[in-house]
Amino acid sequence: MSRKVLILYYSQFGDTAKLASSIHRQTGADILRLQVPQNYFPEDMEETDQVFKRDNKAGKLPPITTKIPDLHYYDTILIGGPVWDGKVSSPILKLLQMMSHYQGKVVPFSTGWSDSRKYQKDFIAHAGKLNVAHGYHVLTHGTPQYSPASLASWLRKL
Repeated sequence: MSRKVLILYYSQFGDTAKLASSIHRQTGADILRLQVPQNYFPEDMEETDQVFKRDNKAGKLPPITTKIPDLHYYDTILIGGPVWDGKVSSPILKLLQMMSHYQGKVVPFSTGWSDSRKYQKDFIAHAGKLNVAHGYHVLTHGTPQYSPASLASWLRKL
C-alpha cells in the first residue's frame, strides 16, 4: 500500500486507545495519541461528562497539547475518540477545527458506553468541508461490539 495513513486518537479511559492499537496492528499506519492539558478532565467519567457539558454550553473546547505533524503528508487520517453524551468528544472537535484545510480522507472511529448510532452524523456535522468516510463505531457494553473480524472488514473497505 503506497498510501500514507495516520491514526490520531484521544482516549480518556483507555477504550479508544485499545481500538487505536488494534487498528495500528492491522494497518501499520503511523499513530499519535492526542493529549489535553493535565487535569483538564477529571479521572471520573461522570465528572468528565459534567465538564464536557459545561464546556459545550460555553462554546469552549480544550486545547490540544500534542504536536501535530504535517497532515498533508497523509492521504488518510483515522480519527478516534470516545462517545461523550452521545456525541463526539470535545478534544476531537478541537482537532477537527485544527484540520479545517486538510484535503485527504478523514475516517472516524469511536468507542462508547452508550448509544453511538449518532456519532457518525455528529462527526460529519462538525467536520466542515473535510472529506469524511464511513467510520467504525463500537460499544464497550452493548452492540455493536468490537471484534477483530468486524474491524478487518471495515478496514478493507477503506
